[in-house]
Amino acid sequence: MESNSILQVSAFSGLIGALLTQLLTGLFAYLGDKRKSETELKNTFRNKLVEITESFYFVTGEKMAIIKKNMDYWANYNTSRSGKSLDFLQQEISKLNGHMEKLDAENWKSNLVELYFDVSLTSERVITTNLRSKELYLRVLDITEQIAHALPEEQTDLYRLRNDAVADMLHHYDQVYHDMSVDMGIVKSGLLKEFHL
Repeated sequence: MESNSILQVSAFSGLIGALLTQLLTGLFAYLGDKRKSETELKNTFRNKLVEITESFYFVTGEKMAIIKKNMDYWANYNTSRSGKSLDFLQQEISKLNGHMEKLDAENWKSNLVELYFDVSLTSERVITTNLRSKELYLRVLDITEQIAHALPEEQTDLYRLRNDAVADMLHHYDQVYHDMSVDMGIVKSGLLKEFHL
């Protein structure tokens, strides 16, 4: 009987050992797979974050350069009075605006930056800012058109109005440029924080 009990205890111990081994092997495999999945997910997130950040930096940098150039043209526009110089400046501004539209069309990923970072120029604010830019631009164009058709004695007042309109537009562009610069800083510090640098 004693030998039979020992045999039963031994068999039971073997069974428990086998079950524990299976249980621990399954647990370790599960934990390893979970850790691997989390690591892959984190790496995918980081890769997407870097991709969007690079696109944002490229597009924002290009747009900032265009805005600065646009501001330079408009500052010069105030002092230019001949038809040829105004036409030239208008052509240059049109080229810059065309380049800006091409940037937006080809680099849509930069618009996703607000999903990852708390930037001030959100999609909604960009739309509002663009509408304000167009409003200020159209005001300048309207006054310029009035100057072209005005009597010489009326032109002095219209030039003053246009100068004020251009100054308002330049102030607006300067604020947009500043906001873009701040957003670039937010994105850079957020990315460095993500990578613990």
